[in-house]
Order: sequence, then C-alpha cells, then structure tokens
Amino acid sequence: MKKYYYSWKECLIDIQKIARQVSLSNFNPDVIVGVSRGGLVPAVGLSHWFQLPMVPIQTSLRDFPNWVKYIPDKEHKNILIVDDVCDEGETFHKINLEINEFCEEPKFASLWWNNECNFTPHFFAREVAKDTENLWIHFPWEFENTQEYITE
Repeated sequence: MKKYYYSWKECLIDIQKIARQVSLSNFNPDVIVGVSRGGLVPAVGLSHWFQLPMVPIQTSLRDFPNWVKYIPDKEHKNILIVDDVCDEGETFHKINLEINEFCEEPKFASLWWNNECNFTPHFFAREVAKDTENLWIHFPWEFENTQEYITE
C-alpha cells in the first residue's frame, strides 16, 4: 500500500480552498460540525474562518467505533458537516439521514474525497481514487513519522 504524508501546510491550504468554495456558493452555514476524530481540525479552521460556532460530534464507524446521534440546535438550519476524508461515504450518509429532518440544508465538506465511494461531498479540496491507487493518507495529527512535519 502506498502512503501519502499530508503536511500541515497542505492541510491549511486545503482548509482555505474549502472556505473559498463555501464562500463562492449560495450556502451560508449557521454552524460548523466536526466529525470526530479527523474532521475536528478542519472544522475548527473553518469555524475560525467563518466566525461561526463549531460543534464536535462522535460519529466514528472505523477507528474506535462509537456513534452518538447528533440533533442540531433549533437555530442551526444550515449545517456544514466536515471530515478529513470521505472514504467510503458511510459516515456522511448516516449523518445526512439523521439530521435531514432537523435542518433545511445540510452540506458536507472533506479535505479529501475518494471518488470511488458512493457519496460526493458538496465541498472538497482533493480528489483521489484511493482503492485503485491503493493509497493511505496519513494526516499530520496522526503523529506517524512526525519528523516529516517538524520544521525549524
């Protein structure tokens, strides 16, 4: 399996790409929702960018599987759900089914989109065919080979 070590610099640039996509769209989120664990970092960045509240949710199907149903606050009608990677699309599908009745316009964003999955996020910075390329993306917060990210 090939590994791609995604840097902090690339991540920050990609968060800005998503912010730009959202800004240029007709979507005006009320809240940024970060999918635990990997979606928390980009969600915090987007929360700062848009000066909006960020709500973390526990919705992991793979690493440390735990699902806590998320019910948005009544004033949050336009929700931007953020994850690090839309890998198989299952997490976004399940969240969408759960919150669709509570909000007017849920939208989904991810730093990376696996274009071989069955869900296309509304906003994404990078597209990859993970299965065909046999690729694993290592995010900087995963702390594998941290020397790759440390600079003077």
